[in-house]
Amino acid sequence: MKNGRHYAFPNPSNATPGGMTYRQYLVASLAPVMLTNFFSNDAWQNYDDLAHTLAMAVDAIIEAEQETTK
Repeated sequence: MKNGRHYAFPNPSNATPGGMTYRQYLVASLAPVMLTNFFSNDAWQNYDDLAHTLAMAVDAIIEAEQETTK
């Protein structure tokens, strides 16, 4: 996916739609849901807590998928 003359993401890849890596794709998929919950309830204390939870969720998904392929 190009944004003008430059790629919108730092590592253009053909692995997923939009030229994102799989990790970037998961973050882009989960972030809107998590942000909606962030603004509607007190699940997280601040943005750092939200970002940490998002990164851990993405890592857990990737790790679980790697374990199931073994």
